[in-house]
Amino acid sequence: MAFFKLGVFAAVATLLAAPVVAQGWDTRADFTRQWFFGGAGLEGGPIGFGCVGHYEGADWSYGEGISPLDPYIIHISMNETIGVPGTPQFTVAAPLTDVIFSIGNTGYQLPGVVWNEMVGDWEAHISVGDPLVAALLAGGDAQLWSGGALVGDLPGQGLASSMAAAINFCDGHWIASGAALPTHAAATVQALRAAPISMEQAVLDRVTSHCGGEGQVRADAISHSDFDGDGREDVLLHWSGVTCTQGPNANQRGAGECGAENCLTSAYVSGVISAGGAPYDLLASSARVDPNAATDILLGVDPQICAQLSLQPSCIARQRWNGTEFATVP
Repeated sequence: MAFFKLGVFAAVATLLAAPVVAQGWDTRADFTRQWFFGGAGLEGGPIGFGCVGHYEGADWSYGEGISPLDPYIIHISMNETIGVPGTPQFTVAAPLTDVIFSIGNTGYQLPGVVWNEMVGDWEAHISVGDPLVAALLAGGDAQLWSGGALVGDLPGQGLASSMAAAINFCDGHWIASGAALPTHAAATVQALRAAPISMEQAVLDRVTSHCGGEGQVRADAISHSDFDGDGREDVLLHWSGVTCTQGPNANQRGAGECGAENCLTSAYVSGVISAGGAPYDLLASSARVDPNAATDILLGVDPQICAQLSLQPSCIARQRWNGTEFATVP
């Protein structure tokens, strides 16, 4: 993932070696030392989109290398697949003018793409109200081009929801920190505020509440699917990937929601949550969506009870949403 790699972005950074991308976009969210970051990116992808800000009294060493810090700005970060800095055709002094992000049959030239030596990424900055952001929120397959060459084919899966969740996460913190909503971003942000909350945002809100503030969620702890078949994205969270950085659950495995074998697993089913219901919680040593059956989740089971459930040797239980709960199926 092409995210910033210092301070506030350390928890979400991945160096990339080739223009190979993963199956879908994920949201990254971090709130540490009074800095907040929300982002959408691909594990193994050449580009990421993020927003960042801070509260009064933030630890400035944690946000070293990040600029600008104006609210309601999207930071676009790209790795060296778009060009190796320092070579004759990719000097670090002059901005790149031929980096194109194509989505929805439209190509968007990224403005002022420059190399950030401190962070180690190419970067550009646009308003939350930029037409490219509107295209990202609409979703769809995309392509990244540099110097007339295709850098990567980017899948549309999870793009719109991840982008919306990232902006909503930052928007909540911008509001709390007293930042005014600028005119250039007003239409986009007001539309997102009026839209139904995404399941991923509901997950992030719960983590923040559970931690009493600062918390982090690893990307591989969140899975996306449509369990109830209503056409809206649902989310599965395995709490092993949640970390609180303050409060009584700080530094505890799974933010205090994991035992010796199992961790809390929370399914956010859109039809239930939108009707005012609660997430469906259960315990499992691992949890993921079945890549071959969107309605099914695969749960790791304590080895001590594998024999009782006739699950040996894999110790994996399959469960499916039946309208009210997840029930075990063969």
